[in-house]
This record gives sequence, structure tokens and C-alpha cells, in this order.
Amino acid sequence: MSKHALSPLWGALRFNRRELFQLDLYLGMAGGAGGLVLAIIAPDAVLRSVSVAAVLLGVVIGAVIAGVAILAAFMDQSFMRKLTAIDRQPVRYLGPFLFTAVLGVFAMIFLIALSTMSDGSPGILLDIVGCITGLLSIWAIASLLPCLSMLVQFMGLKTDALGVPDDDDQ
Repeated sequence: MSKHALSPLWGALRFNRRELFQLDLYLGMAGGAGGLVLAIIAPDAVLRSVSVAAVLLGVVIGAVIAGVAILAAFMDQSFMRKLTAIDRQPVRYLGPFLFTAVLGVFAMIFLIALSTMSDGSPGILLDIVGCITGLLSIWAIASLLPCLSMLVQFMGLKTDALGVPDDDDQ
């Protein structure tokens, strides 16, 4: 048993720089800058965005759950043996989905914090929370793109696996 309850999750989320620095991160950074500018110029506008962001993040988390369910449905014993034979970890294919879910959870936490604020809240606090919320929310939404890419890669792998005989067929 692991030392910490979340250790398996953090282990599955080990990405290299190339995997992390993609379009979704850059869109998230633009969202963070937008959240900061909006919090400075029109604090009431950033506060009004909370309900829209919360709904969108709920949709993102739902899509992530659906993606994981699709992948899990295709990971039968025969396919898992084939993955083991080519030294591939099944968690690799779940990684982008898990990452998006974690981003969504943290974005929701900051959305909760932002929802408790008003335009009378200290400016610096509203600016910081608006910036972080914008970053995490847009990053989570945009990170559906790598998830879709992983689904396409996984389906290609599944198709390639059709050419490899099952252990039972040998």
C-alpha cells in the first residue's frame, strides 16, 4: 500500500516537458491573463463569469469520465496482455484524462473561492484569484484536446493489436 492516498494519481501524472507545454497550457495562460485583466478593469464581470465557468467545468469533468469509461471498456485481458508484451503501461493512455480531471478539480476550488467574493473584496485578492481561476479553468477546458488526441492514438493501438495473435490462438 502506498504512503499517501493520492500517490498512484501523482505517479500517473508524471509528464515530461514536451507533454506539458502544449497548446492547452498556452490557452490557459491566456485565460489567466484575461482573468487578471478582467479582475482589474471590471471586477463585477469576472464575478459574473463564475456560473458559466462552473457549468463548462462540469461538462469537462463529465467528458473526462466518459473518455475514461471508453478506454476502460476496451482494456480487456487479452489487450492488457498485448500491452504488457510491448512494454506499455495502460495508465499512459489515461494520463491526459486524469490530468484534465485534476485541473478541473483545482479550477472548481478556485471558482468556489471566487464565488464568495464581491466587487468590494480587496483588489489584490480578487486579481490573484481571478488570474488563477482563469488559468486553471481555460487550461482544463482546452486540455480536452490532448484527451481527444489520446483517444485517437489509443484506437490506433487497438487496431494495431488486432494483427497480434492472442495467447489463446497460439
